[in-house]
Amino acid sequence: MSATAQTYPSPGMVDVSVDNASHIDHALNDAIETVKAAAICHQTGIMITRIGPGRYIVRAHPAVPFGLIRQQHN
Repeated sequence: MSATAQTYPSPGMVDVSVDNASHIDHALNDAIETVKAAAICHQTGIMITRIGPGRYIVRAHPAVPFGLIRQQHN
């Protein structure tokens, strides 16, 4: 699988890059699992932001209610 994820120093944020559309769901699910602990700790939801073709930021986000996952496209 050709997908990369970079964890940032700030807890609860992962940069996801995929070069094959068939890998998007798996890569995003892995990123959600990575930030889930931070979202639970801070009682926030998770925001997935598409920042370009095959590029996403997945992060615990205070604007998302606890227990929810929202998506946005920039």
